[in-house]
Amino acid sequence: MLIGAPTAMALDPSPPTYFITAPTGTRTDVAATNAQFLCLDILQGTPPSDITITSTKNPWVRKGRKVDPAKIPYVEGAVNWNNVPDAHPQFNTWVLDGQRHFKGNGIPNHPTGTFPVQANTPAYPYYAAAPAPPYGSAAEIPIAPYDLDVTVPANPVYSDTPNCINTLVEGVVTQTGAVWHANLAYAGVFVDPIAALPVDQCWGHPYATQYHYHGYSWKCFPNQGVTYQHSPLFGYAMDGFGVYGPRGDGGILLKNADLDECHGHFGRIKWDGQFRNMYHYHVNNEFPYGPGCYRGTPGTIVSNVQHASHGFPQNRGLPSVDIAPPIDSNGNVLH
Repeated sequence: MLIGAPTAMALDPSPPTYFITAPTGTRTDVAATNAQFLCLDILQGTPPSDITITSTKNPWVRKGRKVDPAKIPYVEGAVNWNNVPDAHPQFNTWVLDGQRHFKGNGIPNHPTGTFPVQANTPAYPYYAAAPAPPYGSAAEIPIAPYDLDVTVPANPVYSDTPNCINTLVEGVVTQTGAVWHANLAYAGVFVDPIAALPVDQCWGHPYATQYHYHGYSWKCFPNQGVTYQHSPLFGYAMDGFGVYGPRGDGGILLKNADLDECHGHFGRIKWDGQFRNMYHYHVNNEFPYGPGCYRGTPGTIVSNVQHASHGFPQNRGLPSVDIAPPIDSNGNVLH
């Protein structure tokens, strides 16, 4: 499959009115519902038990846990990448010898916000407060093509024992040609990115020039499905299992309570053109929004860029992470 010209913005017929972010103290060293099981290669040397999520109280986070999409100061702009020289969207996928391959340049087939983030826009102060060596701040990071080269099992095998997420890229969005990243950023403390930093209207932004999503885009993934049916395939996790939209059988919007600790379950899905009963993941509006661990063995990823800062400081004289007190799902402060 090859994608090129940007598709029209697609709107989910039942868009989320809010997201539920992780509470302070959420662990990342165990597989658990409402959490991520992480062993990220960029965090080598950091004991897994030291990586816990701290909640924030930015203006778009209500009652400590609910992220209000209507209040996010989205990164402005609508860059049509088909008009950008040497950056036209490219993406191919094929299956060979039991492996599913994804090859492209990481540029999505839909418009994105304008990066670097423009000064005097609502999102700018948040990005300007974020360090991102070798850039002066995260506000200076552009989106650029890169060597997106991912290989995963074409016939993933379910394991009763979950595997940790070992790379920042946790899946490929085959509908757009871009990727999902694990939902973790560093701000002196570890935080949920969507509660700490604005994204663009497609729920994405660049890291080390690589455009990626946190959670799912209900506006920009071209095939959202319909309200009364199971969501279509959005892409694949790094272990090869499919990642589907937020609706289960009969179009029911799935909650974390409907899914296992890896954010998936067994059910009837369309897989390689045929209906099968097999394990698969879903994206939804509750942290970690997508795969929280892997039920299969993760594949490999090749990239031509080096890892860089994926966080921001607590205090540089500009708006940054405002840490919220521990709070339960009903908004009650825990003492």
